[in-house]
Amino acid sequence: MSESTTGGRLKLVLATHDEKVLDVECDQVALPGRLGELGVLPGHMPLLTILSVGELRYRDGKRETSLAISWGFAEVADDVVTVLAEFAQRPDEIDVAGAKAEIESAYEVLSVGGREEVKEALAKLELASARIQVAERN
Repeated sequence: MSESTTGGRLKLVLATHDEKVLDVECDQVALPGRLGELGVLPGHMPLLTILSVGELRYRDGKRETSLAISWGFAEVADDVVTVLAEFAQRPDEIDVAGAKAEIESAYEVLSVGGREEVKEALAKLELASARIQVAERN
């Protein structure tokens, strides 16, 4: 499934069900794991993990790039980090005003919604917050 990189670097591949979002070489990757942030450097031991909603960051030299992602899986093997996410968005694609409106809407549902509505509102709140964080970082 993976092809090794050369020169002590990582290959990062990020895909959603719609598209291949990234295919880059980099020095470091940080992923939003279910139990917290997961950092990957060249030589990392093989692993398969579930991802949460949050910020995927990768560093190439001194340049760090962030993307907002939600839910998925990551595999690390032979210096290749493969991420399959439900949603991924680059900073230049993020509508900050729209994300802020989603947060306001989610808070309204949280105050009056039923169990399923609250669950959905929390998910929207989490993703909108991650999108804003990524947009403001870049």
